[in-house]
Amino acid sequence: MSIKDQLYKIKMMILSDAPAWLVFTHFKLNYLHKFSSARKNFITEQYNFRKYAKNLQLDNDWFSGNIPTWLMAFQKQSYNKTTSLKCMEIGSWQGQSAVFLLSYFDNANLTCVDTWEGADEHKNFHATNHEILSKVEKTFDANLAEYEDRLTKYKGTSYGYFNDCFEIDKFDLIYIDGSHHSDDVVVDAVKSFEMLKVGGLMIFDDYFWKYYDRTIDNPSGAINAFVRLKRNQLEVICFDYQLVVRKTSASVRWSK
Repeated sequence: MSIKDQLYKIKMMILSDAPAWLVFTHFKLNYLHKFSSARKNFITEQYNFRKYAKNLQLDNDWFSGNIPTWLMAFQKQSYNKTTSLKCMEIGSWQGQSAVFLLSYFDNANLTCVDTWEGADEHKNFHATNHEILSKVEKTFDANLAEYEDRLTKYKGTSYGYFNDCFEIDKFDLIYIDGSHHSDDVVVDAVKSFEMLKVGGLMIFDDYFWKYYDRTIDNPSGAINAFVRLKRNQLEVICFDYQLVVRKTSASVRWSK
C-alpha cells in the first residue's frame, strides 16, 4: 500500500467519523493479512475463479478483487467447501458474487435481494450504460441458472424484503452491497444484523468507495455508525477494501 493510498484511507475514515479503534484495526489487519502464510493459496483461488468467470456473462468485474478477503474471513470462521450455510446478499447485479458463493460452497443456499434496476450510480450511468442496465436481470438469471436449486431470488428493495421475510437468527453469512447511500446502508446493516445468527459473518462492500459529495453520505459513514452502535456485539475480523464482522452476541430486548 502506497503512502498516498494510506493517506487517502486515513482522510476518508476521519471525514466519515470512524472511531479510532477501527482505524487502528484496519491497518493492523492489513499488515497481518499481507504476511499471512495462507495468502498465496487465496490468490490461487482468486485466479481459478477468474478463469471460471470467463464463462459467465459479465460486463464488469467489481467483485473478484475481494476474494482473498472473503477467503481469509472463511478461514478465520473455519468454513470449508463442504460447510452447510444459509446466505443472503443485498445487491446482486449480474450475479458474480452469488456464483462465487454457490460454486465455492457445495452446501450453501443463497437468497439474493435486488431490484435489478440499479442504484444511484447506475441510474445516472456513472458506473454502467443503458444497454447493460436494461438486461442486467436477464444476465443474472443466465449466470445463476446452474445453481437455481440452491437460490432464492427476491425482486424488490431490501426494505420490502425485511417487511416480507424478516426472521431473526436466520443466516450464517450476509453480504451487503445494495444501495450505497449511507441512509440505506445503515438500515440494511441493522436489520440484516438481526437476521444474522450469533457467530455468523456480515460483509460490507465498498468501505472506501466515494460517490456522494459528502464523505459521510457514502457507505463508510453508515458502517462506522453501525460498528460503533454494535461494538459490544461484533468483532472485526477482516478489513481491506471491504469490512467483515463476526456477530458475537444478540441484542438484549427488555419487555414491559
